[in-house]
Parts: sequence; structure tokens; C-alpha cells
Amino acid sequence: MMFTLSILFAVILSFSQIAQASSEPVKVPSIYDDGPGPAPIAAIKLESDEIASLMLLESVMDISSSAVLAGSCQSAEGSYSIEIFADGAINKPETNIVKITSPGNSEPLVLNAIIEAPDSFIGQNINILQAKNSKLKETLLSEYSGVATVNRELTLLSMHSRTLAQGQNNNLISYQGLLIKHFYEEQKPDNKNQYILGWGSASLSKEDFPANQFWVRFKALKVHGELKRMVLQEDRLIGTSSCRILIDSAAEIKKDNEIENRNNVVLKGIMTITRSQSYEDNPLAFEF
Repeated sequence: MMFTLSILFAVILSFSQIAQASSEPVKVPSIYDDGPGPAPIAAIKLESDEIASLMLLESVMDISSSAVLAGSCQSAEGSYSIEIFADGAINKPETNIVKITSPGNSEPLVLNAIIEAPDSFIGQNINILQAKNSKLKETLLSEYSGVATVNRELTLLSMHSRTLAQGQNNNLISYQGLLIKHFYEEQKPDNKNQYILGWGSASLSKEDFPANQFWVRFKALKVHGELKRMVLQEDRLIGTSSCRILIDSAAEIKKDNEIENRNNVVLKGIMTITRSQSYEDNPLAFEF
């Protein structure tokens, strides 16, 4: 009995240490330094093309998570080229588009955003659809569809999605994603730089059974009111192994001569998928 109790105590202690080690790096934002409670709501100002760009990036992260779960983080490791063109036009998926080019693949994976008219009282829906069956590296993906919804203050984002991904047995398997994210602003006095930050949690299910959970973070930079950079990061908290998806993109604002008083956002960046073993480093800590 003493031997059994010793083993039991050791197991409990080891689980306690693992839980402590895995939870410590996941620090809540400084706005909650005084403890849990309703965060101050300050409406965030983003133009329609900037909102469309953000939702397209969220969808890139989302569909990539399905590819990682369908294969493995090891098989998905690498750097992917991302290019976004968005004008924020209502119900015009052909002008709100993202292309993901995988290493070794010349054919990009393409997603389009169908932007619904905003409701001034409730918020706005953005529907993301996959143009045609494509591969992310070696994983075939098809029929991706996602619905991203933001509240009218642009401080909360919820998203749910479905996609079919080819698993290791070459069969197409259904995956379902859920995301909830909180956005808030950080602007230092007398600083031209405006930072929009976000953090939250995402989950991914396989055939409607939960499989992975992620810690998600976001940071965007606007200088003199113009979008300059967007960074999204997702770290796997529950799953078969550590895995990180990081998207870092720079934006160019270009005037569309054919559409009066409307700007286009062109985002170009890199998505990196790695088997990260540490949550302590913070690639989102940029300040420039």
C-alpha cells in the first residue's frame, strides 16, 4: 500500500508541475491586472478593407490548423507566402481575396470574403469561402467555409468554420473550428503609433469531436491612421504535440483610381509553421 501511495503521490505531483509549467507562460493582458471583470470597451476604428484583410488572415490561420491536424505539425512545417487584396466592398468576393502559396507548390490556395452590410446596432458578418480544392503543402483541402462575426465596437470576434482535409489514410475528413477573440487598443501618449491587440482561444474538432485547443494572439500597427502591419500567432495548448502558426504581414495602402473615396489594402507576408517547444518568446512584441 505504501508503494501504491508513493506512486500515486508522484503522479499527482508530476501532473501538477506540468499544469503549472504549461499555464504560467499564458499571461493575460495587462488590462486584467486588477483581476477578472468586464474590460473597458473602447470602440476600435478600422476601415472596411482593413476588417476584410483581418478576417481573411484569421481564415488562413483557421484552415492551416485543419491541415496541421489532418497530417501533423512536422509534415506542415515550413514557410508559406501570403498575399491579400481587399477593398471591403459589400458582397464582392472577387475583390476580397487571399492567396496562400505553399513551399514546392505553384498553385496557391485561394479564399474569398463575402462581406455583409454592417448593422449599426449589432455588428457585421464576413463569410469566407474556398475558391476550389487546393493543397496546403501536401494536404488536400476542400469546401472550406467560415463565418466571422464582429460586434459593432469591433472589440469581439467570433468565428466558426468547416473544412474537409485529406488525412493520413487519404480520406477526406471533416474538421470544425471555433474562435473567440477580444480586441483592444494601446496607444502611448505623444506616440504616432497605434497598436491594436487581440487575444483569445480557439478549438478544432475532428468529425465534431474536440481534438485541439489553441491560445491565439494578434497585434496590428497603424501609423497616422494607416495600417502598416498585422501579426497573428496561434500556439497549440492541447493536442498531440507543440505547434505554432505565425503570420507576419506588411500592408501597403493603394488608392483605387476606379473607385472614388475607397482605399485598397494589399498585404504581403509569410506564414511559418513550426514545432515550437516554448511559449515564453513573444514574436508579437514588436514596437517601431
